[in-house]
Amino acid sequence: MKKTFRSICMAFIGLSVLMMASCDKSAAVKEAADAAAKSCPIKLGPVGEATAFSVDNEALVCDITPDSAFISNENVDKSLVAKFLAIELLRNTPELFTKLIESEMGLKGNVKLGSGNVEAFVDGPELASFSKQATGANGKYASILLPLVNQYLNSQKQKELGEGLTFKKVQVKGSKEEVEINVDESKISFDDLKRKTMNLKENEKVEYLKDFVGMALPLVAEMGYDLDYLFLFKSGQQTYMEITADEINAYLSKDNATENKEEAKEEKK
Repeated sequence: MKKTFRSICMAFIGLSVLMMASCDKSAAVKEAADAAAKSCPIKLGPVGEATAFSVDNEALVCDITPDSAFISNENVDKSLVAKFLAIELLRNTPELFTKLIESEMGLKGNVKLGSGNVEAFVDGPELASFSKQATGANGKYASILLPLVNQYLNSQKQKELGEGLTFKKVQVKGSKEEVEINVDESKISFDDLKRKTMNLKENEKVEYLKDFVGMALPLVAEMGYDLDYLFLFKSGQQTYMEITADEINAYLSKDNATENKEEAKEEKK
């Protein structure tokens, strides 16, 4: 009887210690979340902006105002959004992410849409997996994010990219990001398309299909990759347009400088 009572007491004490440790970790996440919330809105790459942080029983909760180019309606891949959110949180709020990993809690994104909220969730073990990947990437998070961006872009198959142009697929090939595009020969001829792409200037090349591949450009640049557009005709003919890593970096630098000037003007108002 005494042994049974002692065993019950020991189990209760052990459980109490675990609960106290869990509460301490949860409190640490809340403290880090409160600190991060003071910097909101925080840009989260293609996901959008974090507007608030809070903690519930199972997860860190991040309220998100989405980037309409990435999330425009409720028919969104919630798992993909959660993965993006995890990596962007790691990139932009590393202290909060570290506390979250230590707590073994999950991460919940409340994506605010006009029609209501969409909830994206990633659990503790998957967050820990992301953390290991990030450690292995030595701070080059683009190596983790680019495959996610490509996964998203590949979900847009058959998307029209312009007169006679339809997206087929995108993939990394060696040190290149390659975008395959089907061409409707009844709308644009091989010679006309080749002439048009050859005559584009550096900035014009980057802007040519920027509306579609824009979210991939900073990641491609960070990886030091070139960007190739491969145009495929039903006749078997094909032509391509190459944008070098230097051209992408030059374009992004100019684009960022323009954006910073506009933000400075807004702050003065």
